Amino acid sequence: MSGAAPSESFAPSETSFKTVLVDTSLLIELQKRRRYAEPVRQALAPYAFRGASSYSRLEFKRAWLQRLAYLYSVCLRPEVQSVNDVVDWLNRKLASHQRQLRRLQTCLDMLIRFLDLDARSISGRAQLARLRAHCRRSILEANECLREIVTAYLRNTRCSRAEEEPKELPDGSFDLTIRKCKSGTTACGLSQFFRKNQGLFAALGDHVDAHPECSEELKTMRQHIRIAQADPTHLCDGANCARVADAIIAIDGQEMSTFAANNDKEWAAICAVMSKPLLNPCRRV
Repeated sequence: MSGAAPSESFAPSETSFKTVLVDTSLLIELQKRRRYAEPVRQALAPYAFRGASSYSRLEFKRAWLQRLAYLYSVCLRPEVQSVNDVVDWLNRKLASHQRQLRRLQTCLDMLIRFLDLDARSISGRAQLARLRAHCRRSILEANECLREIVTAYLRNTRCSRAEEEPKELPDGSFDLTIRKCKSGTTACGLSQFFRKNQGLFAALGDHVDAHPECSEELKTMRQHIRIAQADPTHLCDGANCARVADAIIAIDGQEMSTFAANNDKEWAAICAVMSKPLLNPCRRV
């Protein structure tokens, strides 16, 4: 997602305009139907600078674009002849698998948004063709959509995977592969980023230690922070850095005055440690 200019070290003065860090969860909400996206737009509108970690681009690709491409691929299956067939396919393939429930929910959110946009009475095959076109356009125009909200991406992690763009292949399919990173073989700056900010990472781990009732996601985050304290290159493995994603995004955006996210269980704790107000425009939707 290469819209806005890079920002390596944005540091607003005390008298400067309002700034906000926009978490991946809100970037995804903005792609959903209007009743969910509009409160986010309104909540972020007063902020003159809306920063997002470049790491959020990687999360957005994994949690939204890859699933959009999956929905597109379902539309191309020969046995799928209508949008009803798409729903049936998703239900049969994903609903019975606990680990696939998030993918199922995301695909249903995408279908609902499409049906909101295209409610006309047309044939099943014509509506399916429109759905394929909608998926394709949504993938290719994702950068432009995010550019309307994100003022600049913060690239202090130097995550190389976050810079990889979606590719449309000659056969009409999409390559949204996130190549695996392994410690010692990937050129990124996460180990240096951790060393530079190890005090904040340690404080997040200490907070989880002091609050045993916290979420499992935070406990997993603490586990990988502790390992990285002994060996920061631990985070250069893609599977490991993903477990610390919220901490990476928050610390990348530490110069922002407000943090905005839609997962209170994790971000309330992060904001408490980093002394930031938490903006969640989705609570009352």
